[in-house]
Amino acid sequence: MDTVQIYVKTPLGVEEIQNRKLHLAPRLRTMLIMVDGRKSVAALKEDAAKFGCPDDFIETLLAAELIVKTGEAQVTAASVAVPGVQSAAPAEAPPALDEYAKFRLAKDFMNNAVVNSLGIRAFFFTLKLERAGTVDDLRGLVKPFQDAITKASGVAEAKILTDQLLEYLG
Repeated sequence: MDTVQIYVKTPLGVEEIQNRKLHLAPRLRTMLIMVDGRKSVAALKEDAAKFGCPDDFIETLLAAELIVKTGEAQVTAASVAVPGVQSAAPAEAPPALDEYAKFRLAKDFMNNAVVNSLGIRAFFFTLKLERAGTVDDLRGLVKPFQDAITKASGVAEAKILTDQLLEYLG
């Protein structure tokens, strides 16, 4: 069994996603969006390599104080345990989110990812997103989300972001 680091966005990181004051490179900004306190550094680096983000993105985000280490999780071949959660079995999956938490997490992720990729052109998609009121409504937007990201950022980034979204939606 191996331990891995888990990071979350700092308040400065959340502000950067909303306001773009630091003018991060697009791929680096995408990785900032992907940092969620659930994915290990190894998983994040694997995703980053798929669409050409520099290997040192964690160090860059740390140096800018956009993310902070929250702990370590026990890793097995089967799954990753969430830090701070005691598990009876070593391969226990992260705890399930309730429907509202799942909805908020997925909706915020979709909004941040599409605005990151499309900029002002995300307007019409964000209007559709604002009309969504349930997790099922968000599931209905997965294909348009993937198509928009593919058009703006390419197939590799769209696949990674869509996979992350589907994980959030359950």
